[in-house]
Amino acid sequence: MANVVIVAVVAVGFVLAARHALQVFTGRQDCCGGGACEKGGRPRPARVADTDESHYPYRMDLRIAGMHCEGCRRSVEGALDSVPGTWARVDLKKGTARVLSKAPADADAYARAVRDAGYRVVG
Repeated sequence: MANVVIVAVVAVGFVLAARHALQVFTGRQDCCGGGACEKGGRPRPARVADTDESHYPYRMDLRIAGMHCEGCRRSVEGALDSVPGTWARVDLKKGTARVLSKAPADADAYARAVRDAGYRVVG
């Protein structure tokens, strides 16, 4: 009898995992459970008002681990944009962020911002 219960629990777990994977791969749900990335406890900073690249003489490319969906992209961009004088754009396919800044780039500040958003800079 105990074996039947264990098999049933494992089967239900497998079905739920397969259903979630199917929804993620077909684009009906993001990797974070349908918008969980957007429900984080940290408020999103305002979007960057100055989007003229000529005003940002310093550039840095960061490789970021853990980004999988548009919610992740928005979270990382928002975290990096919260660093004063910074404008960031994330490329999910490459797993990178291009950070433009008006002052010399502060890699430690960027890494802290990314870490506080729940991701990490690698390399």
